[in-house]
Amino acid sequence: MSDDLISEQFARLLDGLPPDDPWPTLQESGFLDLLAEASLEEVFPLALVVGARARAPNVLDAMAKRLADPVPRALAATLAAGEMAGALEAVQALTVDYALTRRQFGREIGKFQAIQHQIAVLAQEVIAARIAAQAAFVGAPAEVSEHRAAAAKIRCNQAAVRGSAIAHAVHGAIGVSDEFVLHHYTRRLRALSLSHGGEAWWAAKLGDWALSEAQDFTSLARAL
Repeated sequence: MSDDLISEQFARLLDGLPPDDPWPTLQESGFLDLLAEASLEEVFPLALVVGARARAPNVLDAMAKRLADPVPRALAATLAAGEMAGALEAVQALTVDYALTRRQFGREIGKFQAIQHQIAVLAQEVIAARIAAQAAFVGAPAEVSEHRAAAAKIRCNQAAVRGSAIAHAVHGAIGVSDEFVLHHYTRRLRALSLSHGGEAWWAAKLGDWALSEAQDFTSLARAL
């Protein structure tokens, strides 16, 4: 089965979960055991799927605990980064759609240059987060690179702060209203940014490693 078909099947599963108790259905699906059977490259599209659903249960944490308990921090941080990348893509889609439909002063706000600039910056942050996260999803889950996990968590945390700020600025007051979904994503991004080591914690780890290596910046980047 191709990766796209697996992702589609997984997305349909999440969308059809009983809201009151999703875990029996997830257990029966077999997806919770995926980390024990698949490479991180195969799991990355599923992390994006989880992140793109504002109210998805903690599926990735459950997968990781099936593999090892306690879960290695580098693996947990990598999975969180992948979920953050998916959530940021959803935030971008919501923001672009709102800018193209919300009218003010006789035209869609997405036609104003200031809004276009903000959305362009948001797109840059989303792409950067996805690239950083995907770079950490390499090889066997139990052998995830701590250095790549650090880089992914740092960059995704930065993108979450900047991306959330832009999204709420474009949406205005509706972005924090109960009936609109945006705040569910941005609150989740905030929670994920603090989980399994925040930006400062991972930056210190990455900095200690970089200072211990007698290499220039380019060589260090290649060694990640």
